[in-house]
Amino acid sequence: MSDLQNLFLEYPVVIRAGCFLLLIMLFLLLEIYWPGRVASKQQNSRRLNNAALLGVDFIAVRLFVPFAAYELALITAERDLGLFNLLQLPFFLNVLLTIVIFDLLIYVQHVLFHRLDILWRVHRVHHTDLEVDVTTGIRFHPIEIVFSLFYKILAVYLLGPAAFAVVLYEIVLNSASLFTHSNIRLNKKFDAILRKVFVTPDMHRIHHSAIKYETNSNYGNLFSFWDKLFGTYRKQATTSYEKMIIGLDEFRDPLSGNVLQLLKNPFMKSGSPG
Repeated sequence: MSDLQNLFLEYPVVIRAGCFLLLIMLFLLLEIYWPGRVASKQQNSRRLNNAALLGVDFIAVRLFVPFAAYELALITAERDLGLFNLLQLPFFLNVLLTIVIFDLLIYVQHVLFHRLDILWRVHRVHHTDLEVDVTTGIRFHPIEIVFSLFYKILAVYLLGPAAFAVVLYEIVLNSASLFTHSNIRLNKKFDAILRKVFVTPDMHRIHHSAIKYETNSNYGNLFSFWDKLFGTYRKQATTSYEKMIIGLDEFRDPLSGNVLQLLKNPFMKSGSPG
């Protein structure tokens, strides 16, 4: 096992947290100097509530998730459980397939959270944000976070990916979420090149449009080709980003963005699947 693999498996939490903090500070800085559009006056309040929700998510994970996905990956490797272990895939192929397949699974999960009413009620907390910036990438209800972790744990059990690959994908997943939600301006030509393979902020913002058929598009997290392959890709919104109305029409009261209201949101009657 290489030194890098040992480092990732010895300090997975520290490495993930370090990457997260570095990236969120970087994108917050970029949003100041290269904003995609001018932020609202409620920006600081929004960010504080989104950060508070992240804190609740952390507590929920500690309370309800018994072990991390990478810990299960270590067990499946020891006991030769899961498809990849049964096939004895080479390490590089194991890592590559883990990143690609897990990203597909996240895409499928995202679509299901929009299509099924019981899941949409939980996921719509993410879509009630009236602006899109890097903190929108951490605005998820704790029920969704816990569900997602058990979903990934099941995938680890069935596939048997290398523990290093699981830690690496978690870092990639979080990094992509911060990047694609960031309110930064990219060169149009660079964006067009990048989105041939990867999801970009310009591509993902369309998903946060208040227009229903735009909300039902661009579900991808890391790779853009899932949306293109399954017919959910939308190249551009009907209006420019500067004029785009973001959020859900039934949750436009600024008070609905309060962390306590966000926690209660799935249990409210208003709203329908995106």
